[in-house]
Amino acid sequence: MRTKFIDTAIGVIDARDALVLEKFIMDRYPKEVELSLNLATTLASNISTEEHYIDISIIFKNVVKFGICALDYFDENLLDTCFCEVIDSDFLNQQKTLVEKGFKHYFLECYDEVIEVVAQEYNLILPDAIRLTDEKMNKND
Repeated sequence: MRTKFIDTAIGVIDARDALVLEKFIMDRYPKEVELSLNLATTLASNISTEEHYIDISIIFKNVVKFGICALDYFDENLLDTCFCEVIDSDFLNQQKTLVEKGFKHYFLECYDEVIEVVAQEYNLILPDAIRLTDEKMNKND
């Protein structure tokens, strides 16, 4: 399995310790998963704040696959960064219609868990008071 980092509005989240999963909510209709996370701001390159930790959310939309695994039972050497996209996903290669519809295969490595999601899109939600250090917030992730 090959992965590539995702350059989000807050930059590349480059360390397992950067994210702590607080909770997740899965809605069946529409098929969405919302992850509530605590982010160590020093481990995200595009945030300008004096806060060392902030609460963020990532909402995955049109989810067709979701899994969570304790980090102790996952080969963490498989992932390049703690939020990455799978390149040449075996799952997506077997489901060509999903690829045509723009679905992507993601891994999110948190402090104690690894989360796997196949979804059509995601949105990163930040607290209102957070300033970004460049124009990435206007970028469509």
